[in-house]
Amino acid sequence: DSGGRWILMSESVKVGIVGASVDGGWAMQSHVPAIAHLDSVVLNAVATSRAESADRSAAALGARRGYSNAVDLAADPGVDLVTVAVKVPAHAGAVIAAIHAHKDVYCEWPLGVDTAQAEMLRDLALAADVRSVIGLQARLVPAVLAARALVADGTLGRILSVQAFSAGMGLGGPVLPKDREWAADWANGLSVLSVRSAHTLDAVEFCVGRLAELSAEVLVATAEPLIAGTDRIVRKTSPDQVIIAGRLEGGASLSAHFLLGVNPPHLPLLSIMGTAGTACLVADTADGQIQMSHITLKVGLGSAAPTAVAQSFMSPADQLGDPPAGVARMYEVFRDGGAELPDFGHAVRLHTLLDTVVEAAANGKRVSRR
Repeated sequence: DSGGRWILMSESVKVGIVGASVDGGWAMQSHVPAIAHLDSVVLNAVATSRAESADRSAAALGARRGYSNAVDLAADPGVDLVTVAVKVPAHAGAVIAAIHAHKDVYCEWPLGVDTAQAEMLRDLALAADVRSVIGLQARLVPAVLAARALVADGTLGRILSVQAFSAGMGLGGPVLPKDREWAADWANGLSVLSVRSAHTLDAVEFCVGRLAELSAEVLVATAEPLIAGTDRIVRKTSPDQVIIAGRLEGGASLSAHFLLGVNPPHLPLLSIMGTAGTACLVADTADGQIQMSHITLKVGLGSAAPTAVAQSFMSPADQLGDPPAGVARMYEVFRDGGAELPDFGHAVRLHTLLDTVVEAAANGKRVSRR
């Protein structure tokens, strides 16, 4: 997908983060504490939208340099890996800057605002022979890996059905934060489809198998939210509900429901039901998401009710709380060679799956996976 240039790093991986600001954001919640926790991964540079905040953030985070744009950060000889953790519409520009500088690049999911943009970025990374990583970190969650092993070794028997669920307030409530007004426009690439649905469906395919066909509904239940701190009501086109019924290639059925704008019930994020037993992936918090929460695996064999399976720490990353733990695992695997990391090719395939969901919803018919 992104070429074969996966090598064992003999010294520290020097990271530059586009979007690491001490004023807040996803990078501060996950990437910065993840890197601080790991040996042989160091934060050398940060980039924000303003020179003042970049310098202030670099000083506070112990980075060598602060930059006001992704191009200058990518050109820094002290950066091996460019991490892109900005708003989705800005992903492409930052990724292109890294590729043009012949730097490896780790981009948060989704890769682009749409599949065409994701394909363009994948092709650029391939042509430049740079390592690409996409932020689908659920694939490295210990409970997800354990569930995958139970399916693969036949412990659960023949898989008959999979149920997926994720719900929370998110950006689906009646009031939209002012700094997230951009997310109301579906063209900007952020919705319940591109986040909760995408991460969970990727985990389903990783654990059980490829989704072969589906029918779907993609809905905007709260179409006119109020912008917080103002009297403005905006028109929201980003979906806040997705409902899917489908079939996996192995024959198992899939039912999935993802929604925003609700106080979440504490239900399993993923239930895998086979002829010999059931495995459930449960977030420790009610509003948990499979890619950014601590997940407990519960297994019931035969007629036994599912009970928690004890999991020991497997790496320094697993000793962190979430969300930093999931991101730290990604850096660990990258540092150690990383052949199993999801790359931009994986990202394009997931973007294509979301297109199939949208197509099925628009047509009102069952659609085969492209």
